[in-house]
Amino acid sequence: RKRLEGRGIMNEFNANRQVYSDSIRGTYVIFPLKYESSLNLTELTIDGAENADFSSYDMSDILARRCRKENGFVRRYILNSCIDDVHFSDGKILAVNESQLYVFNNRIAFFTVLVTYDNADAGYIDKLINPGYVQNYNHSFEENVIKAVSNISIGGVSNIFRLYVDDMKLAVKETYLFNVALVSRRFNELETIERITFNEHKLIDISRDFSDPSEKDIAYTYGAKDTNKCSYRWGACITSQSISYVYATDDMTAANVAEQSRDDVFLTMLVLHQKSTCMLVNEGIQNTLIDNKRQSLKYFRKVKMLKKEALEFRASGTLAPSQVSRWNNVCETYRCLLAVNGIDEALEEIEQKVELIRDEQERKSSDMQNYVATVIAVFGLISIVASVLSIVDLVNSGSTDIVAALGVSCIGVVLFVFSWLILMLKK
Repeated sequence: RKRLEGRGIMNEFNANRQVYSDSIRGTYVIFPLKYESSLNLTELTIDGAENADFSSYDMSDILARRCRKENGFVRRYILNSCIDDVHFSDGKILAVNESQLYVFNNRIAFFTVLVTYDNADAGYIDKLINPGYVQNYNHSFEENVIKAVSNISIGGVSNIFRLYVDDMKLAVKETYLFNVALVSRRFNELETIERITFNEHKLIDISRDFSDPSEKDIAYTYGAKDTNKCSYRWGACITSQSISYVYATDDMTAANVAEQSRDDVFLTMLVLHQKSTCMLVNEGIQNTLIDNKRQSLKYFRKVKMLKKEALEFRASGTLAPSQVSRWNNVCETYRCLLAVNGIDEALEEIEQKVELIRDEQERKSSDMQNYVATVIAVFGLISIVASVLSIVDLVNSGSTDIVAALGVSCIGVVLFVFSWLILMLKK
């Protein structure tokens, strides 16, 4: 039976190779950004850009409310003609359909470039990204993106956003890819979807017979099987470097690439936002913990601010899969994105470091209290000595009551000092 099933899967893939070969493809190249200035997202306007509010039936009510403009969590802008088409040395040109800017409220942003192409031209995208290798064969694209990011302006002021990576030569290497393929026929078998989306992930012809057992960090998700058509419309291959969708549709145009993938791109952005935020918080905690000036008041303020930022992000910057969508397959895609990108592990690391910060603050606070108590005790003893000297002058006058009071006072002072020393030794 298994042999027959496998033969059926191969037959579906082989029988429809021409259909898959005629697919329309698109790749969102996603550049992580960061910014230092304080931005009020409820009123933020990007010069020359179109505001694009979030609205989707895929979103749960809690996510839809959170993404409203007035809540200032995230904003999306469509940038008009800020990136030129991608040119190659052999004269080939791939069209850039749109560029978008996603701005989150915690100094994280993303710049996306959508490149559309025919399935036969997938090799050019592979050459543009050159995944798995440091070499870059298209410096003009990289330079155009860097220039476009620096030219994004707010109220005439530019250079607000910058690439997350410091080395500009690695700008393309630090990107995340969102791949799209449009095909004209629905799928009968899930493994057919897996083969096509895996080829997308590898940036090759999706009709090619290819496999790579060495890749382990991969998850697949699918749309539900239509009960009337008895077939599937979409599926996705999820890795830590990319997510690749295939959609069955009648509208086989480059313009439909953006339309089909709009909601799924935003779902991916939510996960990338968490991933970048974890990196940013971890970086801040690490730099603070190795600071040499750990006794300064400025250090304590910085530690307190980092702890607050980490706790706020953990409390309100993350969403459980069940809170993302009303559709189970969308929630499952989100869950797989979190798992493959190691978000849970990163959050756990942040919580551990927050505990370390809390412990250090408590220790420093205890040391400070002991220091203050010691100073108070010293001044108290000095005051007591001064009082004793005054009393001695009175004793010289010969009053027996004063002598008795002095004796009681001395015994009290001795008992106080003795008990204080015992408490200090216990600490």
